[in-house]
Amino acid sequence: MKLALKAIGHGFLGRPVFEHVDLALASGEVVALIGPSGCGKTTLLQIAAGLVEPLRGRVHRAYRRHAMVFQEPRLLPWMTARDNIGYGLRASGAERAMSADVAARRAAEVGLHARDLDKYPAELSGGMRQRAAVARALAVEPDVVFFDEPFTAVDVGLKRILQDLVIAAAARDSFSALFVTHDLAEAVRVAHRLVVLGGNAQGLVADRRIDGTPGARGNREVFDLVEAWSGEPAFRELFDGERESAA
Repeated sequence: MKLALKAIGHGFLGRPVFEHVDLALASGEVVALIGPSGCGKTTLLQIAAGLVEPLRGRVHRAYRRHAMVFQEPRLLPWMTARDNIGYGLRASGAERAMSADVAARRAAEVGLHARDLDKYPAELSGGMRQRAAVARALAVEPDVVFFDEPFTAVDVGLKRILQDLVIAAAARDSFSALFVTHDLAEAVRVAHRLVVLGGNAQGLVADRRIDGTPGARGNREVFDLVEAWSGEPAFRELFDGERESAA
């Protein structure tokens, strides 16, 4: 196991968010974490990544290096795209030439053109900035990547492209990933396994292995699985939340 969370409990201002959460991440496995708004998905991811200390339980990490992709690109505005992508390498002591070479390679892998690498974040489109954020995470050759709803703010067409980039990168580089999303269809597309975090401090209410391989599931297969799960009690709260948001 690359990562194991045991009996994790957390809360804010005396209010529990979740209790007794057990979650494991195997080598090369992409796990999607979904749940209704406010259930603590991002908090659980931050605990897994070591950004937040849980009130209860323990986290065991058996890997060398991890990276994160946030909801916003979080690029440093005074650095070019090239320097932003190579920032983690430079911070770990890599030489500038080596960092620049890796940045160029990772940028190409996520669909950023070489001509865009010397632009600053303000000169890039939102989609280009998010591509740079993914490239920055991959540049440090992580064993585990934490994705915190990274494609929520992009349009549907670009979201599909970015999902495919993550799927291809995970298969190519064999990293493990915890992918937080509120979109069940996205979870089914990108992950090997799906876990559902319930609201009202319920903890994990479902843990499902998804048949097939990420990237190889057709649209009909994804749609049918989402439709089948949408009627189950473990997923009802997620869909009720979406219906309330649409109302």
